[in-house]
Amino acid sequence: MNNDIQINKISWDRIWIHFHVDGFDNIMSYDNGTITSSINQNSASERNFFHLFLCGINSDFKAELLPSMDDRFTFRLNITNPGNCEMLPTGYYKLYYSIDNYVSYNPSLDDLSINISSDDFSDAFSDASSTNDPSLLPLEVSDSLNVSKSNRQFVYFHKERAYRVQFSKRNGFKIKVSDIELGGRTFVQRISSKLRRSRHNLAKFILRSIYKVLFILFHRKKRINNEHSTSVRILLMSDQSEEMGSNMAALKRALIREGYKPKEALRAVTTKHYNILSWIRTLKKIAEADYIFLDDHSQTTDWLTIKGAVITQLWHAGAGFKSTGYSRFGMPASPAPKSGHRQYTYGIAGSKKIRHFFSEVWGINDDMVLPTGMPRLDEFLDKKYITATKRKLSESYPELQIGANLCKPNIILFAPTYRGENKKNAYYPFEKLNLEKLYKMCEKLDALFIFKMHPFVSEHISIPKEYSGRLIDMSDYENINDLFYITDLLITDYSSNIYEFSLMKKPMLFFAYDIKEYAKERGFHRDYKDNVPGKIVETFDDMCKAIEEKDFEYERVERYIEKNFDHVDTGACDRIIDWIIRGHMPTQK
Repeated sequence: MNNDIQINKISWDRIWIHFHVDGFDNIMSYDNGTITSSINQNSASERNFFHLFLCGINSDFKAELLPSMDDRFTFRLNITNPGNCEMLPTGYYKLYYSIDNYVSYNPSLDDLSINISSDDFSDAFSDASSTNDPSLLPLEVSDSLNVSKSNRQFVYFHKERAYRVQFSKRNGFKIKVSDIELGGRTFVQRISSKLRRSRHNLAKFILRSIYKVLFILFHRKKRINNEHSTSVRILLMSDQSEEMGSNMAALKRALIREGYKPKEALRAVTTKHYNILSWIRTLKKIAEADYIFLDDHSQTTDWLTIKGAVITQLWHAGAGFKSTGYSRFGMPASPAPKSGHRQYTYGIAGSKKIRHFFSEVWGINDDMVLPTGMPRLDEFLDKKYITATKRKLSESYPELQIGANLCKPNIILFAPTYRGENKKNAYYPFEKLNLEKLYKMCEKLDALFIFKMHPFVSEHISIPKEYSGRLIDMSDYENINDLFYITDLLITDYSSNIYEFSLMKKPMLFFAYDIKEYAKERGFHRDYKDNVPGKIVETFDDMCKAIEEKDFEYERVERYIEKNFDHVDTGACDRIIDWIIRGHMPTQK
C-alpha cells in the first residue's frame, strides 16, 4: 500500500462532500508488465484508473465517489443521493480506493521502465484492504487535518430533526451519519407538535387506506400490449395550482392531438382546503393511472406511495440558478430525507449537459433525467403562434403602443423571481426601485418599462398615475413567454425565465442587488456569475447606467444556448410521448 495516498482536505459545497486526495498523481500506469508514466497531462480521463469508495463498516452499503468537475485530485459525494436515490444511510463509513491496472512507485527510482510480473502486481495490494473486497485499500487522512471542522448538520422537518455528518480520526478515519431529533423546544411546543402530527398522520392514514382500496378496484392489472394504444390511462396532476402550468398544458394538447384522453387532477393544496370527496376523486384518478405527469413538487406524493404508474416530473425551470429541492437540503422549506421527489421514474431537461442540476434537485440519478426539451417550447417557437400573439397584444394592450405593423418603442421587461421561502410568504422589495428615475430614463430612451412579477407575488407594484405612460404593470398577464416576442431587453435576477428568452437572442441584464445574501440563504446549484447570459449589476443606479449605455455583455447569450439546449425545435412533446409512453427510449439518452 502506498502511504503517500491520503486526504489532505475535506470541504462542503451545500450537499456535496469534497475529498481532496494527495499522492495518486505519483501512480504509474501498468501496461504489459511495464510501468510507464502518463499522469502529468491534465485530462479527466486519466483519473479513471483511480476510484474512491465509501463503504459501510457494519453494512453492505457501498458508493463510488464522483470526480470533481474542476479538480482532478478531488472526489465528491452527494449525501442526498450517493447513487441509490435516497439519503446516505445512517451508520459508520470508511473510505477506500482502488487502482485499475496501476501500481505505486518510488519517485526516487531513476529507471521508470521497470518490468513487473502480473503476480507481483496482485501481491502489491492483496493484503492492504480490511474489507471483504481485496481490491479496496483503506484511505487515511493527513495527520495535520482537523476533520471535526468539517462536521455538518442539516436541519429539516420544521427544525425538529437533523441529519448529521461527522468525521473522526480516532482509531482510523471514519465518517458517522446519523438522523436525530433536536432538543431546545419547550414541553408545550413538543406536545403541540405531537398533537399536530397526530392529526395529520391520522388523516394521511385514512387517505392511504382509501387509495389502497381504490388501487385494487380500479387499477388495470394487465398493461396494454400494443405500444401505440391510446387507451393507456394518463393523469396530469398538480398540487400547486388549479390552473395548468405551461409545460403540462403543452403536453396535454399534444396528447389529445395523438388520440390520448388524459385526465386532470389540479389543486392548490398548499393554500386551499379540500374536502374528503375531493380527495377521494383525486385518489381514484391516481389509482387508475398508468402514467402520471407532474409540473412541480407534489405534497401528496410526500406521504402517498404511488403504485403501478410511471411518474414524470415536467418541472417548469428550464435552467435556473437558485437552489431548490435537495440542492438546498437543510435550508428553510427544503424537502425531508424522504419526499415525493424520490418517486419519480423520470424528469425532463433541455440538455444532457445540464441534467445533473435537475437530478440534484430531485435526489435521483442523472440517467433518469431525459433531455427531451421543455414542452412549452413547442408552442413558443411556433411561427404562427408568434405572429398571432403579437397581434393579440397589439389589440388588447394599446398602452404598449404597438402599431399595426408591429413597430413599437423599446420595451424593457422587468421579471425577477420572488423573495421568501414559498408561495405563502412570497414578496418582492419594490423599494429597491426608483420609479421617478425609471420614468425619466424611459422618456429619454423612448422606452416602456413593463413589470411582470412572479405569480407567487400577490402584492403588485403601485405605479403613480403620472408615470403610467411609460411604466406598466402586466403581472396579471397569464403567460410571460408571450411578452418575450415584443421585449427588447429582459431584466431579471435568479429566475428561470432566461431559458426561453435566450432563444430570442436578445440582451439580458441581471439586477442581483442581494447576490451575497441570496447565495448564503437560498444558494445556487451552479456558479451564478460564470453562467448568467448577461451583465450582472448589484445597484439600481448601475442597472440604469447599463441600460442607457447598452452594456449587456450580449456575447454570453450564444454560449448559454449552446450549453442548455440539445434541441431548438417544436418536438419536445413528441419526444416525451415517444420515449416515455410508447417506450421508444433512445439508446443514448
